[in-house]
Amino acid sequence: MLKQYLKAILRSMRPIQWTKNVFVFAGLIFSQEFLNPQKFLTSLSAFGAFCILSSGVYMLNDIADLPFDRLHPQKRKRPLPSGQLPLWLAWVSMVILIAVGLIWSYTLGRGMFLIALSYFILQLLYSVWLKHMVIVDILVIALGFLLRAAAGAVVLSVVISNWLILCTSLLALFMVTAKRRQELWRITNENQHLSRTVMKFYDINFLDQLLTIEAAATITAYSLYVFSPSTIKNFGTPYLGISLPFVIYGIFRYFYLVHIDGKGEEPEKLVLSDTPFIINLLLWVATILTVIYIL
Repeated sequence: MLKQYLKAILRSMRPIQWTKNVFVFAGLIFSQEFLNPQKFLTSLSAFGAFCILSSGVYMLNDIADLPFDRLHPQKRKRPLPSGQLPLWLAWVSMVILIAVGLIWSYTLGRGMFLIALSYFILQLLYSVWLKHMVIVDILVIALGFLLRAAAGAVVLSVVISNWLILCTSLLALFMVTAKRRQELWRITNENQHLSRTVMKFYDINFLDQLLTIEAAATITAYSLYVFSPSTIKNFGTPYLGISLPFVIYGIFRYFYLVHIDGKGEEPEKLVLSDTPFIINLLLWVATILTVIYIL
């Protein structure tokens, strides 16, 4: 029984969604400290803290969404709605994970702790209130990605770039909107129950327009960033623009997977399962590291 409970707790922690926390490493890469072992370990520790904290938040969301998850074709298979994880144990696990995540964040500095605490409070408000507000629900989730990137900069005591904030925010908005769009598309086409009440306020055409705006804005913002005189001066190289084609392809590929393949409702699985997307992402990372640290 203990082994089954531990397995259920681990599944409820959603390790596959820890990929969202890679935004923490943005500050490490763009602060030109990637080759610094101490800075790398500090960023890795911040990543770990956010993984534990976010796992506690996922359990919080599962508890709050339990009635709706039992009606969802995929989510009803999760440990809590399926009955594999008792509700009392979910509450205990949630409290422990959130406490450990916040304490771990505190050991990394006051700034990191305040961001982690802000993330938790934001997610708490989302679970009990904000997730029911149209458009606001998308903005709140995107803000969670921004807080991750900010944590990665604060923990290294580096200045948070305005460009980092803008590009991260737009990319997060794009991915979250795509998630909402695919969720609504599935509900509409399969005539299923609403997995969340806010979905009745959305329209696929409206979300498609948002996706187009966000995709264009993301590419534009990144283009302005890599070709900005201040960026060239900061990194001491004019070649950061070489990475732009990979960003454009990545956005277009994601758009393709959403509209043609019907994916996007689970972005954490999408970015780990689509081979062209993975190769493009690795090429982007390799290009950025080469330009910043070698050229």
